[in-house]
This record gives sequence, C-alpha cells and structure tokens, in this order.
Amino acid sequence: MAEPLPSVVVMGEGARLLREQGVLMVYSKWVRPLRRGLEAGQLVVVEDEEGRLLGCALYDTVGPVALRVVELGRCSHGTVGELLRSRLREALEARRRAGLLGGDAPAYRLVHSDGDMLPGLIVDVYAGLAVVQSSSAAWDKHLGELAEALEEVVGVEAVYEKSTQRTRRDIGLEPRERPLRGRPRLPVVVEEAGARFLVDPRRGQKTGLFLDQRLNRIDFGRMAGGRVLDLFAYTGGFGIHALLNGAEEAVFVEEDREAAEMLRENLRLNRVEDRARIVVENAWSYLRRALGRRERFDSIAVDPPAFIPHPGARERGLRGYRRLYRDAARLAARGGLLFLSSCSTHLSREEFTRVVAEALMEAGRGNYTPLGGVRGMPPDHPVRPGAPHLEYLKTLFLRLH
Repeated sequence: MAEPLPSVVVMGEGARLLREQGVLMVYSKWVRPLRRGLEAGQLVVVEDEEGRLLGCALYDTVGPVALRVVELGRCSHGTVGELLRSRLREALEARRRAGLLGGDAPAYRLVHSDGDMLPGLIVDVYAGLAVVQSSSAAWDKHLGELAEALEEVVGVEAVYEKSTQRTRRDIGLEPRERPLRGRPRLPVVVEEAGARFLVDPRRGQKTGLFLDQRLNRIDFGRMAGGRVLDLFAYTGGFGIHALLNGAEEAVFVEEDREAAEMLRENLRLNRVEDRARIVVENAWSYLRRALGRRERFDSIAVDPPAFIPHPGARERGLRGYRRLYRDAARLAARGGLLFLSSCSTHLSREEFTRVVAEALMEAGRGNYTPLGGVRGMPPDHPVRPGAPHLEYLKTLFLRLH
C-alpha cells in the first residue's frame, strides 16, 4: 500500500486564489513553514488552514514559487508518472479536437504550462521529436519520467531538452540542453498547410520554431500577394507561405546568420528559392535604407522579438514598436497587406491597438481596414484565468487603402 502524500498548508490570499480562481502557482509567502523538509518535485496534498483539501501540487525549492498545483479540489494521482500520463492524454485530446494532429509531420505545442495544468513546463512536438522546456527545479527532477510518458502517450521517437530560457536564469537555475530519450535525427522536417520547415532545437531559437504564429503564417500566405517583405524573418515562415500561395517575390530580412542559413535551406526545401532574396541585416538599418530608396511592398509581415521583456523596458519598448510599425506602414503599397505583431507580455491588447493606431497616423496611412480584430493565443497555447503571463501574443492584419 502506497504511503500517504505529505500535506502543505496554504494561508490567506493564496488559499483564496486557489479556491476562487483556480490559480496554479502558489508563492512561498502564502505557504505555512514546514515541520520537515520536502524535496524539489515531491508530490504533496495542498490544504487550507482549516484542513480543507485544495488540490495536489509539486513542491518547488528554487525561486518565489513554492507549489505548482497540478490538480484542483482533489488528489487522484499517487505518483508523478501517473499524473504526467493523465495530463498528456488530456492535452493530446485537446489538440486533436483543435485539428492540429493531421498530416504526416505535424508541429504543435502539446503542453503550455498552466494552460495544461502543468505549470512551469513546456512541450513542443515536431513530427517524431518532442522538445521540452522546464522552468522549475520541481520539473527538473521528473524529466526522465516525462520523456518516458511522451514516448508512451504521444508516440514520439526522441525527446530533447532545451531549458535555456531567460525565466529559468532569473530564478537561479542553470540553463540545460541535452537529449533525454532516443537519438533525435536532426533537423526534423515538419509540415504546415503545404509548407515544409526544418526544425533543429540545437540551432534554432526557443524550441526550434515559433509555433504560436503557425495560424498567422498560414493566413498571411493566403492573403499575401505581389512583392512580399518578411521582417525579422527567422527561418522564413511568413514569406514562404506567401510564395507557395503565388506571391511574385519575397525579401527576407534576418540578422542572425544561423537562422538565415536555415531559411536558405527552407527555401530550397519548398522549391521557391528562385523568387526569394535573403538580406542578412539588422531590420532597423534595412528599413532606413528601404525608405531612402522609396521601395514599396504589396504584403509585409512584421514579427519582432519582445521589445518589453520586463516592466522597466516599457517606455523604450513602446517607442520601438511605434517606430517599427510606422516605418513598415510607409513601405506598404496602396491596397497592401500589413501584418503587425507583438509578443511582449507587458504590453496589453489595448496598448497594442493604440500603438498601431498612432504609428499608422504618423506614417500618413490612417485609412485602413482591419481584417478582423486583434488575434491572441492559438488553440495549442491555452491560457487559464489567473495566468496572464501566458497571454503574450497580439497581432493584427490590416489592408491599407
């Protein structure tokens, strides 16, 4: 018979947020001091001061978060292995219902931290490869079990860890990158609505591909035409979709030489290299030169990195977004398509729309039609109430008159 799980008491505001909002990350200041020590990653019962069951969590020992809640109102899993298999099955079914599992080589996010009730954990699937990212000492203890569960539940052939993100370093955890299971044959080729892309977590940013922009890349390809500009191109997703849908020409601007080389390989893979030009240059200097030459593009995709990575960068980031969107709008031809994006958590949806409006007025392009409203996170990047840090993406499609 299995031993009962140890219990941890959550006090005051922490208990209230758990009961009323289902918040999954409990800070140390809300946890009653322990009578005996617990190890990082240990599964515990969570109770309030009256002894009422609040849920089940992994105990954390590094950073401000003490409990990563993985089940609310009950504690139905005796081991972390059981818990992981249950959560992965639920996450996989959600992606199946969203229509993300079709094709021979799909690419999708399987686990999005709190959104899939595994706070602090990310899992991206690229065909037969899963790439995991841990932001917690608690999950670090269980990555071997996670890799085994991914092989069993999802059917992947290899699992690779890429835990090199800034949030990990911010709480004092060392970056880690290594194969966890199997021998990944890199790069992996994935399919995206007829386009094919190479993914190599060793060479690429984040886990290898920006899956949050998948639907936007596909829609940009359908709407774009004529001469296309793909700014901050990375490995070419927006421009390649446009070329495959009949665009005449695409200019890709990317300053990272490693990404530019993968972009070149992707162009060959999709057989569109004859209509493409890669400019290995900083986007700001390219914009300055293009404006000086009075260039015009019929379709422009602007997908920059986060200009506001922390609250202290707010004012500088706002100026950067306004300038970037303004200059991109000045390059757009009459009747052109303009896609604008921000991945800054610390920029609200309302602020994003205001910055876009101000930038277009400053550019003299105030006559435009938004193609729908502001888009946010895609279905495989779920956001639970109480976890606003996961809702970072804001995008707009505009047709300029």
